[in-house]
This record gives sequence, structure tokens and C-alpha cells, in this order.
Amino acid sequence: MSHQLTDNPIINNLIGLSRHHCTQTLTSQGVDSIEFGHWLAIPSQRLLLVFRHQQCVAIDSYQVAA
Repeated sequence: MSHQLTDNPIINNLIGLSRHHCTQTLTSQGVDSIEFGHWLAIPSQRLLLVFRHQQCVAIDSYQVAA
């Protein structure tokens, strides 16, 4: 990732972690997330964690559809 999408160091440190570990980390910090497909959405930050083989490989932002 060439630039930081968030100033939250907890979220920035999720790259490389398993889906389960990411979910546990977010929950322990009081950050709500929604699991679906190969993504884990963090609505409060408008971020998607992208997983490949159950490992977080990218963090991407998204916009709310109108």
C-alpha cells in the first residue's frame, strides 16, 4: 500500500493477519465489522479488508452507494 488510508494503527497493522485474528482484534478494540465474501468491511472507517487464502492482503476505502 503506497499511502495510508487511516491514521488508526490498529487497522494499519492488520495486513498479513488471518480473518479470524482481524475480527478478534477489531472486536477487542470496539470496532464493528461485517464479514462477507473475501472482504471484511469496517463501516465506521469506510474501509474494506481484502483477504486471500484467509489472510489480509490489502486495505481499501469505499464510498457509500446512494
